[in-house]
Amino acid sequence: MLSNQIRRLFIDYFVRNGHTEVPSSSLIPYGDKTILFTNAGMNQFKNVFLGLEQRHYTRAVTAQKVMRVSGKHNDLEEVGPSPRHHTFFEMLGNFSFGDYFKADAMKFALELVTQEYGLEMDRLWFTIFREDDEAEELWHKVGVSRSRILRFGEKDNFWQMGDTGPCGPNSELHYFTGARKEDNTADRVNSDKDQTTVEIWNLVFMQFNRDSSGKLTPLPRTGVDTGLGFERLVRILQGGESNYDTDLFLPIMDTIQRLAGHTDAQRREQYVPYRVIADHTRAASFLIADGVLPGNEGRNYVLRMIIRRALRFGRKLNFHEPFLYQVSQAVVDKMGDHYHELVERRDHILNTIHQEEERFARTLDMGIDKLNEAIAELSAKETSERGDHTVIPGEVAFKLYDTYGLPLEITRDEAKERGFTVDEAGFQAAREAARQRNRAAAQFEADYDLVEAYREAAETLKAEGKLPPAGVHHNPYGDLNIETRVVAILRDGEMTEHAVPGERVEIVLADTPFYVESGGQVSDTGMICAATEDEEQPEWCVAVRDVRRPAPGFITHVCEVEWGQPRIGARCMAQVDEARRWAIMRNHTATHLLHKSLRTVLGPHVEQQGSLVAPDRLRFDFSHQAALSEEELQQVSDLINDAVLRNYPVTAREEPYQEAIKRGAMALFSEKYGDIVRVVQVGNPDEAPFSVELCGGTHVDMTGDIGSAIIVGESALGAGVRRIEVVTGRGALEYTRRQIQQLTATAQALGAPPDRLAEHASKLAAQLAETQKALEKAQRELARARFNNILTNTYDVAGSAVLCARVESESADLLREMTDWFRERYASGVCVLGAVIAERPALVAAVTADLTKRGLDAGKLIREIARIVGGGGGGRPTLAQAGGKDADKLDEALAAAKPLIEHALHKQPA
Repeated sequence: MLSNQIRRLFIDYFVRNGHTEVPSSSLIPYGDKTILFTNAGMNQFKNVFLGLEQRHYTRAVTAQKVMRVSGKHNDLEEVGPSPRHHTFFEMLGNFSFGDYFKADAMKFALELVTQEYGLEMDRLWFTIFREDDEAEELWHKVGVSRSRILRFGEKDNFWQMGDTGPCGPNSELHYFTGARKEDNTADRVNSDKDQTTVEIWNLVFMQFNRDSSGKLTPLPRTGVDTGLGFERLVRILQGGESNYDTDLFLPIMDTIQRLAGHTDAQRREQYVPYRVIADHTRAASFLIADGVLPGNEGRNYVLRMIIRRALRFGRKLNFHEPFLYQVSQAVVDKMGDHYHELVERRDHILNTIHQEEERFARTLDMGIDKLNEAIAELSAKETSERGDHTVIPGEVAFKLYDTYGLPLEITRDEAKERGFTVDEAGFQAAREAARQRNRAAAQFEADYDLVEAYREAAETLKAEGKLPPAGVHHNPYGDLNIETRVVAILRDGEMTEHAVPGERVEIVLADTPFYVESGGQVSDTGMICAATEDEEQPEWCVAVRDVRRPAPGFITHVCEVEWGQPRIGARCMAQVDEARRWAIMRNHTATHLLHKSLRTVLGPHVEQQGSLVAPDRLRFDFSHQAALSEEELQQVSDLINDAVLRNYPVTAREEPYQEAIKRGAMALFSEKYGDIVRVVQVGNPDEAPFSVELCGGTHVDMTGDIGSAIIVGESALGAGVRRIEVVTGRGALEYTRRQIQQLTATAQALGAPPDRLAEHASKLAAQLAETQKALEKAQRELARARFNNILTNTYDVAGSAVLCARVESESADLLREMTDWFRERYASGVCVLGAVIAERPALVAAVTADLTKRGLDAGKLIREIARIVGGGGGGRPTLAQAGGKDADKLDEALAAAKPLIEHALHKQPA
């Protein structure tokens, strides 16, 4: 069977057995800060297993995209040498949410692998948790011999989501792939030394909850979570010696061979680079398709690292020009039938990889050369000095990363091939010291305790009948002023009966019209006041500063008590700040118009990477590789405002997710969607819509309500990501008023009419440039005249001119130019100059070519004296420069240069 048939057979089998086919979730685990990438099929169902979310089905089947290249699931160094390790792979799985349990899970698994896939029963082994007698009886009941059932401890056969929470025993199916029957023995199962018996399927039975003391309590609803390694299954069914000898990888490696011009023998000899490039290109293609772009933090760094690691292995196949993007085309061709996002985003994937290749090609060779230099220096120390000199210092590894873009993983690979290691702790310390900036991208801390506290509060309120089973009734699309009641008051996460003036608390209402921050749109603000008759003064009022959803169905209003004492059970009026909400709605609808307009002008590769919909502005981050030209910005602006002037109706409807996608609705990768979605459409009902997006935000009824939209900024956010800021409505009016005021004031200051201000400013700029040029020329002539006086301090050493002097200089460029003046005067000599520039010491050293042949090196000289001023530097043998921190020691550094130069000149024969 072909891999597509194997995948389809798995899904169809479970659909026939009452399961709902659920598409793979994104590799980006939206809404889950505990992991960097989706690393298991159950990730998208985690809240279902935790009881925080309900689906319309109780049985599911998926083919899930998975990345394991970070945290405890990190096999990066095994990819290539190993026949079965990958960064990206597929996990086939079936799931039960309080439906069937062990017996059916085992029956399904055995029936599928033996009857549908035709695996031989006498090659299968079944492992269970050592205390799970029930599992052994159930396997035996469906036809498995007790001799094929093996017991293992918690390490291999007990699964848990974290230190606390849902957990349970698991059972694994292992398959013997060897040729010799006598090797098919129990001791090869879960053996690190033997690869012939491989795990193919893990059945997890979630039946307990582990508390902080370690105590196990039966769950009210059991669950089944299974994961079958797709690549391993395909290898077994297709008879490959490794996962790479299957139709999942062979077409990709055929492309690599064609591009490299290799024979079959060369391909076999270089199997590790072939495997690494094929694996990493698959991973990069899927990551980019799911909205990740190369960068320096978090998952963006991982993408950049695997692309650059693939390029480094490409060098071993003599690829010195961009080639990886062509390999990516083979990935799209192979996987696009099932994963349509690859086909839909093909151009974006290929362009992103191509640009990253070009970006890295400029520095890869230099980085490798510098690494080789560092290894050569350590090797020299190894022979001349005592101690372990096989560890590359962390500062060196970081400099290779920071200056030459060489990821730590590549430095580690290169070092390992030469018998060296890397001080990785030192690397991280150097990186931390250098950046001193937000490290949120690397922080993936679990917040289960907080979520659990809110979930318990919600369950308590439901049990007491204060909240319906579905939780708080939330309708931000209706009236902005409704009567409701106070269900709960929380102070620092704990329930309380009332609150007092000046206090900051969280209030839970039975019903709320307040929008909760989601999809880039900020939360509503407003007031909650005691309900009154007629126009009476409310007994109490609180100002709503924020609105949160800490657990599904549980909405809290973060409030400050203005006056009175709100109490549980009190009737109240919840009132959204209407003017602020209108401003937000204008900006949110304008965001949809902007998104559509960008795709129209720039192309379908444009995808939202983030957004902010606030009352004063909208901010939209999107994938695009270059700055927008003035013409493109104007086209986008015209499209948006044309849609505003056409006064299109804006409508919303709810429908099943898959139906909405089939009808052309645009889904955003930054959102996690349920089975039923809200579709917002802009356009007349009898015409093709201007825009259709899945969106839970609030919008105006007609685009004309936006008033106007003005693009006020366009900038780069990172590699391949641009940001646009727009103001609308009153914000646009105020922006226009300020611009006119500034234009008028500038025109008055320059004495020019406003309609000729640009012409007048251009003339003034030209005059200023001419004046600046004349000033620089005069300064340079003055500097040269002063330097001619300094040249009188030059003295002779062994037939060569030597000058070590302090000078006045406004810039490092001028300092270097002075060394040129020295070499114009003297055919053979050494010049070391120092100056204080912007209150910091600067040094430059120049050596004429004849002296470099005699062993004098400007780079070594400058490094030696730069230490005195607390700095460092380097450069070529003929010219080097350095900076420092202590300007008071500049003269000392210059004085130290003289004996070094004199010693070197006397030492070397002329």
